[in-house]
Amino acid sequence: MKRHFFAALLAASLGLAASAQAADDKRGGWLLNLDLDFGGDDLVTVSFTDGDSQDVKAGQGVAFAVGGWFRPMENLPLELQGALGYKYVSTAATDADIKVTRSTLQLNAVYRFANDWYLSGGLLRHMSPELDGDGFFEDIEFDDANGLSFEVGWKWIGLHYTTMDYSSEVYEDADAGNIGVRFTWRPGTN
Repeated sequence: MKRHFFAALLAASLGLAASAQAADDKRGGWLLNLDLDFGGDDLVTVSFTDGDSQDVKAGQGVAFAVGGWFRPMENLPLELQGALGYKYVSTAATDADIKVTRSTLQLNAVYRFANDWYLSGGLLRHMSPELDGDGFFEDIEFDDANGLSFEVGWKWIGLHYTTMDYSSEVYEDADAGNIGVRFTWRPGTN
């Protein structure tokens, strides 16, 4: 039920962006995001044969997202954005594919200043987060999680902060919060 609501909300925002772009290129369009995120609680520590180890963190990963943006009024510096994506982190092991995966949905309000700086805040949902043990340990499926995201940026690059917790039968509360760098491409505006 919740997934259908968020999917409908994203579809509506993308539809608004597409119709706005057709009517006026300054009021809406598509966007692509690339996030590099760091932080969160350690979910597992992987030990290598050379004595090194690597922690896999709940908030860590690379995320790709596609979505749309819409400005309700041409002269208003406020935009609404929606993006659907995929976030992934894996270990450096060559003989194992231990990883954390999740689908993402983000809805933001963005205020754009005249000097190309912007502030953004909104809701973020991680759907089907999973720690894949690749046969070394049992996979752990987390409940879908909601969080808040805040961003400050200039033109196409931003610094964002997310608050979120994962829970499952194994982990009661795992901090999946993170800080990261976001690169955004908005065709026709960057």
